[in-house]
Amino acid sequence: MKKIWKSTLYITYLLIFIAAALEILLRIYNPIPFRIKGDKIILPINQSYQFTNQYACFDSLIIHKKNSMGFRGEELPKDASQYTKIITVGGSTTECFFISEDKAWPQVMQSELRKKMPKSWVNNAGLNGHSSFGHLLLLKDVVLKYKPNYIYFLMGVNDMDRQDLNQFDNRMVLGKSVQMENNGWLKNAFLTLSNHSEVANLIYNISKSLKARNQKIFVDKIVQLNPKDTLIIPEATIQATLTKQKALLPAYRNRIVQLVTLCKSHGIKPVFITQPLLVGEGLDPATGTDLAKVKISVDMNGRLYWNKLELYNEVMRDVCQKEHLELIDLAKILPKDSRYFYDPMHFTNIGSVRVGQILAESSTRFLN
Repeated sequence: MKKIWKSTLYITYLLIFIAAALEILLRIYNPIPFRIKGDKIILPINQSYQFTNQYACFDSLIIHKKNSMGFRGEELPKDASQYTKIITVGGSTTECFFISEDKAWPQVMQSELRKKMPKSWVNNAGLNGHSSFGHLLLLKDVVLKYKPNYIYFLMGVNDMDRQDLNQFDNRMVLGKSVQMENNGWLKNAFLTLSNHSEVANLIYNISKSLKARNQKIFVDKIVQLNPKDTLIIPEATIQATLTKQKALLPAYRNRIVQLVTLCKSHGIKPVFITQPLLVGEGLDPATGTDLAKVKISVDMNGRLYWNKLELYNEVMRDVCQKEHLELIDLAKILPKDSRYFYDPMHFTNIGSVRVGQILAESSTRFLN
C-alpha cells in the first residue's frame, strides 16, 4: 500500500511538472496559435502566410497577411476620421484564406470604391468557420474598438444545421451566469481555466477540433463538376429536411437582431450580404452540369443544399426589410458559374474579384 501511495505521488508530481513546463514553453513560443482562447477571440497579429499552389483557380504563390489588428488589409490610416471605414465580418468566404491579398474580395472592394471615394478603407475580419455567434464575440472582443462606420456581414452557411448554437443564444440572451449554471461546474471551470492557461486552451481547442471532425461539414477542396455525378432525392425527403431546418431559424434571426443592436448602439451601420452558392438551379456554363441534381454528398444534392441555405438568406432579407437595413443580395446577383467557385461555396480568384466588384457597385447607393 505504501509503495502504491509513493508511486501515485510520484506520478502526480511528474504530471504537475510536465504541465508547468509545457505552460511556460507555450507562453514563450506557441507553434499552434489558436484563434479561440476559452471564450475569447485571439487574432493572429502581423502574420504572413505563403503557400505554393498547383490549381489554376488560384495564384501559383498565395500570399496571405494579417496586419497589426489581426485583419487582412491596410493599417488604419493616421487620419482615420477622414475615411469611410468598413470592416467585413464572416467565415471562410470572407477571409478568403487561399486567395492572395490583391484578389481577396474585401481588398478588391476597397480598390473599386477608391475610384469614386478615395478615402475608403476596408479591412477583412473574416475567420474560417465562424458562425453568427462567432461574429457577436468578434465584435465585442475586437472589432468595435476600431469604430468603423460600416460593418458588412456575409453569413448564413456556417449557421446551417448548428443545433449547438442554441446554447450560445441562451448565453447571449439569459446572461453568462445563467448559462454557466446550465453548463455544469466542470465544464465552466475548464472554460475559465482555458482563458488563462495555454495548456488548458490547447486541450480545449483540440477537443473542439475532434468534435468538429465528427460533424457533417463541407471541407475546403477543389471540386470538379461532372454532369454524370448526380443524386436524385425524393421530394418527401427534401421537405422533411427543410422542415427540420426551419426549427433553427428563430435562433438565427435572434442572432442577426443582436448584431444589429450591437452595431447601432456603437453608432455603426450594419450591411448584410446573402450567401451565394454555386449549386442549386440551372446549368453550369462551363461544364453543363445540372446544378440542382449534382451530388454534393451521399445524402445531399445541389437543390437541397441551396434550398436549405435560402431559408437562412430569406431570414436575413426579412430582418433587413423590417428593420430598414442595407442588404446586398449577393446570392441572387452572383451567377452560378464554376469559374467563380472552387467548391459549392468558396470563391476562386475570378469569383472573389467579381464579388468585390459587385459589393463596391452595390454600396455606392448608401456609402458616404
